Amino acid sequence: VRDPDPVVFLEHKSLYAAKGEVPDGEIVDTLGTAKILMPGTDATILALGMMVPRATQAAQVLQSEHGIRCEVIDVRSLVPIDTQCILGSVARTGRVFTVEENPRQLGWGAEIVSIIADEAFYDLDGPIVRITTPNIPLPAADALEDLAIPSVARIVDTVRRTLSA
Repeated sequence: VRDPDPVVFLEHKSLYAAKGEVPDGEIVDTLGTAKILMPGTDATILALGMMVPRATQAAQVLQSEHGIRCEVIDVRSLVPIDTQCILGSVARTGRVFTVEENPRQLGWGAEIVSIIADEAFYDLDGPIVRITTPNIPLPAADALEDLAIPSVARIVDTVRRTLSA
């Protein structure tokens, strides 16, 4: 990261085993730029870190099994945050879901909801839905942790139920 100020870079250990294409040469990106991973027209799904692959998988299931086309955005950076990308997507889809690994209270999604409410409220066709871990300490047992953290199935179910209501 080329920045004159101190930078804190957090990487999720659960993504260490992930595989994918890596371009040759130096990879330089700009802080504060979100990335649209899947275009869509019915809803926007905002995700960060480990929730990005789950949100993408959920969007694929929603499209193939339910005909719901979700735009998936990898937020990538919280400070600075790419409000232009997020608000542009809200204007296109009218529906927003955040997928957060953290507990609901005081999560990054709450700040994004605040920004959308301030700057794009009239673009919304329904309430913003936050898919989070319950407001409890994260369990140490793997099976309980898997129940607490948003899964592909929970994302699919929440989006499907919300859009059909």
